[in-house]
Amino acid sequence: MGIIRHSLAYLSLGSNVGNRERHLENAQRELAEHVGKIVSVSPLYENPPFGFEAEQHFLNLCLCIQTTLSPSELLQKCNKIEFSIGRVKKSTNGMYHSRCIDIDIILFNNLTIDSEALTIPHPHFRKRRFVLKPLNDIAFNKIDPETSLTIEQLLANCTDESDMKIWTQS
Repeated sequence: MGIIRHSLAYLSLGSNVGNRERHLENAQRELAEHVGKIVSVSPLYENPPFGFEAEQHFLNLCLCIQTTLSPSELLQKCNKIEFSIGRVKKSTNGMYHSRCIDIDIILFNNLTIDSEALTIPHPHFRKRRFVLKPLNDIAFNKIDPETSLTIEQLLANCTDESDMKIWTQS
């Protein structure tokens, strides 16, 4: 019998359309069913859209998941989950838009990947407080393999001053 290798992936999930909490809950359930064991989940944060205007704010969280999938297999599963929940298209040409669910791979073990289909670490995560803050809650001492800085250090250096608050149901 072969050895099964487990990897740790850190994902960022966000939603600003419809029942945001339900979309995030559905995504977590699908990830647990089709990707692996969810090891930790950050608190849920509410924050304004980043890079575009929208009527509704985002709910965001980060989670750590243990998986036997490769990075490319994980990307395929995340895309499939997004579309099963109702996402109709991905952002293109740097143009962002509202979405019922967005799942981004932020880190995968200590890998760096730069391909046409996938970049790990996520190319913009160091600039986004809505990723760094929840990621810091679950992995403050995780090292970014490109900068050798911890998530806590990246958050302290982040110039994004977007207003973020822990989500409490209205």
